[in-house]
Amino acid sequence: MSFIKELKRRNVFKVAIAYAVTVWILLQLTEVLTEILALPVWAPKLIFLILIVGFFPALILAWAFELTPEGVKLEKDVPEKESITRKTGRKLDYAIIISLGLSLGYFIWESRFEQKTAEIGSAPATAPVTEVVIEDPLPNYPVGDVDRNSIAVLPFANRSADAGDIYFTDGIHDDLLTQLSRIDAFSVISRTSVMEYRDTTKNLREIARELNVANVMEGSVQRAGKRVRINVQLIDAATDEHLWADIYDRELTTSNLFEIQSEIAQAIAGALEATLTDSEIAVVANAPTDNVEAYDLYLQARRFALNDSANNVQTAIALFKETLALDPEFKLAWVGLAEEHLTNYWVYGGDPVNRDLALDAIEHARRIDSSFAELYLLEGVYWYWGHLDYDRALYNLEKAINMMPGNDEAHMWRGYVSRRAGLWDQAVESMQQSLKLNPRVHFNWHEYAITLMYLHRFEDANNAVAKARALDPDNFWGKGTQARIGLQQSGDLDTAMQLTIGAQHTDEFGFFEAYMLVRIFADRFDEALEAGRNISDELEIQLNSIILREDWAAQVLHFMGREDEARQAAGAALFRLKRLRTEMGEDFRIVLAEARVSAILGADPEKLRMLVQKAMANQPADDLAAFEYRLKYARIFGIADMASEAVEILETILIPPSDTSINTVALDPAFDGISDNPEFLTMLERYR
Repeated sequence: MSFIKELKRRNVFKVAIAYAVTVWILLQLTEVLTEILALPVWAPKLIFLILIVGFFPALILAWAFELTPEGVKLEKDVPEKESITRKTGRKLDYAIIISLGLSLGYFIWESRFEQKTAEIGSAPATAPVTEVVIEDPLPNYPVGDVDRNSIAVLPFANRSADAGDIYFTDGIHDDLLTQLSRIDAFSVISRTSVMEYRDTTKNLREIARELNVANVMEGSVQRAGKRVRINVQLIDAATDEHLWADIYDRELTTSNLFEIQSEIAQAIAGALEATLTDSEIAVVANAPTDNVEAYDLYLQARRFALNDSANNVQTAIALFKETLALDPEFKLAWVGLAEEHLTNYWVYGGDPVNRDLALDAIEHARRIDSSFAELYLLEGVYWYWGHLDYDRALYNLEKAINMMPGNDEAHMWRGYVSRRAGLWDQAVESMQQSLKLNPRVHFNWHEYAITLMYLHRFEDANNAVAKARALDPDNFWGKGTQARIGLQQSGDLDTAMQLTIGAQHTDEFGFFEAYMLVRIFADRFDEALEAGRNISDELEIQLNSIILREDWAAQVLHFMGREDEARQAAGAALFRLKRLRTEMGEDFRIVLAEARVSAILGADPEKLRMLVQKAMANQPADDLAAFEYRLKYARIFGIADMASEAVEILETILIPPSDTSINTVALDPAFDGISDNPEFLTMLERYR
């Protein structure tokens, strides 16, 4: 008997077919269970490997053994007349037919399910904008358009015995992201967007789809005494294929830590068939300090700096100072210290002392190294926040982007500065690039939405603010922005009222101001009056405006027609403004506030023109704030019944970019006194 015939007689071919079909069914079942049970990404691959390894033993067993009524026997021990291989073969035929039937049924079900899912996904949307689900990082970036060299580095697991070492693990993770962002060949999702996936139950495909990346990196860090162990693996998110993995077990020195990061970057490049330049490799491997204790304190400081509450800023400053006491040549610690001083200046009070402290730290960093990416980024922020010098800010930010093309913060800062410099197309492009690198930050979507609103691209603005609110539904930035967009686009007071409930209690001026204006537009004057009279001292004086509680009260009382009380409140505001002038000098914010309360007091038109012109002449050069100031000037003239002056200014801000539309002008009681003026009515009709 030939060998092939003997294989057939012993059912080896049928066993092979039955085994293959069974393996296929088991793999489909494994894929389903992997998602349901949130199994690790390597589980299906391990199961497949086990099944493949079992294939050859199955064939050997089919050849060497035979199933008889008395049990399993060696084939050579079974007389040919007693062999029942034909009966066994028929049973295998039935098993194969049933297995193929199950396979075909599953295939048909899966195809119909996917078709139904696609139909549901393409059905017309009827949900409101706030229900938009985030899938693509930008309206103009389709989900399928994925950069093959894009990477999401998920938060590293802390494997150290001390759970408090999480700051060290996060610091290593953050440093690796920073280093990878310097490499032009990679597109690396930023820290803020990946941190939400710590301890997630989502599988890698879901994460990759939400972040719009092709590859995902996982890892862990273990610190034990004077040694550190870093375990990393790079996975193709579409196929679950391990592109590369390695374990780094080294003595705990800063030099070793940054050498590991350099080796990781080169390994990723090899796996993705990308090329790194010699300068990129050198920069990634360069340790910023050789003092491990200083580096540890630096990581602690950065952890506090990530949450820039007033207390955290002060804690971060103290930790950065301790770091620098151990290593005065640690340039990144000087950068961190300067950033916190700048935050104190811009966000918490505007005290020039903090700006000077930031400059001192910048100069220390520059003396150590005059041309590194973090310094250029910091100087861009300094010239913007510290001096509103947009040319210098953009020059430095461009330098930072050239050295760190994947740094989302540099792109977003460039967007902020471009907006204030009047470079609106550049602002939109920069913000889009930042959002592509960091798509899961609600505040960035809010700022992008605001920018689109200024350009009167209301539909795009609604899409962007929907993404902001999907990421953080209760955040006041997104709620306030959605309210403003609705008012600009259609005068939607009902939605704006609902979105600003409770905003009178916030410590954020922008949201408080939205609350006040919405109540004023809706003639809910009692609510606005109560909130205005109870505004906190901290909210009265802002970098771009001064509105005292007496000023708010005077405006609302004037709109209510309670003129005697309005003038009394305006007089009290004027008295306080004169006291502020002795402390702050001829600040344009004081002049602007004086013009507003003077209009309520019935000041001479010539005096009002003089005050407005004086404020205009001294306001900062800022395209973003300029149209906000012009609206304030128009409202002053409206309150004073000076129609020609009000219309002249409104004509300049009813076209984009601006935060004014004909809908908000029509709602604003500041213009009630000129509502029947022919010039004003003609303007309204022209822009309706």
